[in-house]
Amino acid sequence: MIKKILSSSALVILALSLSSCQMIQKLQARDQLNKGVQSFKATKFDAAIDHFKKAIELDPELKDAELYLATGYAQQFLPHSPTEENQKIADLAVQTFQKVLDRNPSEKTAAAGLGKIYRQSGRYDRARDAYMKQAQLDPDNYDAYFQVGVVDWIIAHNANSGLSTDDRSKLIQEGLQYLDRSMALNSEHEDTLWYQNLLLREKSGILKENARATTDQNEKNALLAEASELDARADDWSNRALELRKKNVGKAVVGGAAENEK
Repeated sequence: MIKKILSSSALVILALSLSSCQMIQKLQARDQLNKGVQSFKATKFDAAIDHFKKAIELDPELKDAELYLATGYAQQFLPHSPTEENQKIADLAVQTFQKVLDRNPSEKTAAAGLGKIYRQSGRYDRARDAYMKQAQLDPDNYDAYFQVGVVDWIIAHNANSGLSTDDRSKLIQEGLQYLDRSMALNSEHEDTLWYQNLLLREKSGILKENARATTDQNEKNALLAEASELDARADDWSNRALELRKKNVGKAVVGGAAENEK
């Protein structure tokens, strides 16, 4: 009986000891995370990544550390640089963002980060999927819709993509729809207007290609008339973009003057 009591007491002490050890590790992990955030804000990304890695080792359930780690990798990545080392950094960012999403499929920040690293590394089909997921998760974020429109234009505009005219047309139409949604959420975003212009010109270009390919004069005239209408709409968007740019510059000048008077 005494042995049983001693044995039970030992188990309780062991459990308390383990619990205390786990608590200490969690506190250490949180400390490493805080140090990583400080380094990240100071743009010391190498140091930040080391702190985030240690935080995850100490507490694998510390979700913020993994998201910060992925963002740290993304900050080190040089857009469109083809070096092997740079590609390794992109892959690490992708893998870590994906881990965050696998654990929490509703993590919109990870979806946005994944879209950005895919776009910057030239993997546009995957970027499109990631941004579409972000738009689903964060339907009030105009930038998610804008990014889908941008990537759709990049893919449709790429002469070496090998896409059929029909597939290009579908991408253009999708891009315009997403940009419309972006505009509805933020009508003051100048780049959205520019990409409306670019997508319409891409659509017009396809119609002109079709016009050159047909021998039916009536069909040719109809295609060219529709293309001309699209060009006029594109001109309207570019003019609106220029007007918005002047407006924003004016605001910046007034704001700067007001700040100087303080």
